[in-house]
Amino acid sequence: MSSRRDTLLAVAADLFVRYGFRRTSVEDMARAAGVSKGAFYLEFPSKDALFEALVRHEVSTYLAAARLRIEADPEGGRLSRIYHHCIAELLDRDFLRALYRGDEHVLGGLLQRGGPDRYRPRVLLGGQFLARLQRAGLVRDAVDPDTLSHTLSVLTVGPLLAEPLLHADDAPPLGATFEALSAMITTCHEAPGGDVEEGRRAFVELVEAMTAALAEPLPQ
Repeated sequence: MSSRRDTLLAVAADLFVRYGFRRTSVEDMARAAGVSKGAFYLEFPSKDALFEALVRHEVSTYLAAARLRIEADPEGGRLSRIYHHCIAELLDRDFLRALYRGDEHVLGGLLQRGGPDRYRPRVLLGGQFLARLQRAGLVRDAVDPDTLSHTLSVLTVGPLLAEPLLHADDAPPLGATFEALSAMITTCHEAPGGDVEEGRRAFVELVEAMTAALAEPLPQ
């Protein structure tokens, strides 16, 4: 990826979060990136094409960063640590958070135009992944992996959606809410012991598979 393309993606993420897709023009992005409008079109054929590239770029870099966090954590293969690191990385990425929320201010009608699944991030911790953790002794035997996958999705998106509605001056930081949820996962779903390295390998392989899928062309 060229540095010009990198710069355009970075400024687009910032402008879409601040002003929304509809109110951000090609001229705005080119100006913020310090390039000409013609240079923009050398990288992307349209604003829609840039948006699709941006979604893939943001998800790919998020996955890579979460992987680094988990590989550096001695207990990184445990479900609660995987959840912790994935959330910690998500909270640092405003554009990705907007995708998880389906924020119409940012997306500007793209969900309706492209279909609900075109731009929303895929469920990261799916049932097959959690079943693998269960076989490694990292998730309690009584837990249904598909139900747990749905629960983790709710526990990820729920606080992001609730924050604007429940915000108060004395509210705890969003990160603290997610830490409490991580502790609940440990208490309710995580098994003591287990093969932590297998959990780490499972996550690395999941990231590699998802990254490869992001490189495939989108259906037209």
